[in-house]
Amino acid sequence: MTSSMPPIRPTYILVDETTVSVPRDPSLLAQAERIAEGYHKCQAAEASQWLKQGLAHLRQGQYTPALSLLQQALQSYRNLGDKERQAKVLLTLASLYYRVADYLWAADYGRQCLRIARDLGDDAIMQQTLGHLGNCYRHMGNLQRALEYMGQSLTLAKKTGDRPGEMRSLNNLAMIYRAKGLTRQAATLYEASLMMATSLGDRSTKLQILQNLGNTYLTLREHPQAIDCYERFLAISESGEGSTDNRTNRRILTQLTLASIAMGDHNRAIVHLQHHLSIACSLGDTKGAAVLLDDLKRSYVALSEARVAVLRPELTSV
Repeated sequence: MTSSMPPIRPTYILVDETTVSVPRDPSLLAQAERIAEGYHKCQAAEASQWLKQGLAHLRQGQYTPALSLLQQALQSYRNLGDKERQAKVLLTLASLYYRVADYLWAADYGRQCLRIARDLGDDAIMQQTLGHLGNCYRHMGNLQRALEYMGQSLTLAKKTGDRPGEMRSLNNLAMIYRAKGLTRQAATLYEASLMMATSLGDRSTKLQILQNLGNTYLTLREHPQAIDCYERFLAISESGEGSTDNRTNRRILTQLTLASIAMGDHNRAIVHLQHHLSIACSLGDTKGAAVLLDDLKRSYVALSEARVAVLRPELTSV
């Protein structure tokens, strides 16, 4: 008959009349810590890889796989308690939903990011997120809320000396004011943002502002200012300093023609119509070219009539 060995039990030590402690094996504790550290590193590496792959898909416009990978990364960072990276992933997810015009989800992720950024005291993330939320609420039609968020974004950019952030906030604030029908205030904000974009050498933002400002002056019927903005836009675009597409350039040329005709400057209108016609022909847009040829004929007729009126003033009284 074999007798089994009794189980080894820990030795209990009486600490006081009510407390008993169990001595810990230092080697077991060290082993457990190594296992936990290894697991933590493995999970962090996985999260980092998911984030990297998600960003790669996002850059390529592949939103569905990007979303799945970013959400996996977010969950891992939550499990790890890594708030700094949580905030960055949340802001990326907010940006993804904004790109696909799902502003409710974009705002939801933005609010989550803002809470964490405030806990961390991360001014840079807070400023970006506040601006993002301002744009979301503008698109959703809640202009007062949009104004509050964007105003906070501008204040924080000024406080931290973030001039690019200040430029973006001014530009976005102008959009909100314009949506509220406060067109004159919008023009003032666009002008301030344009000065900063010029100072910073940010040509991409400068092009966007020039287009927005030109449209704003057109709404105000301040045609010389609108023409100046549009022609500066084309000069930058055609010099290769900025990146624009033919659709945008054609829209600008259409606005330029309208503003020139409104001023009675038919010579200028003809120059821009000819430019527009050359683009339409190079793209094989026969329908658009036909419309532009009709516009050119009308402009030449108007120019001829204007010249006759100058040469024979008596005709103007007929």
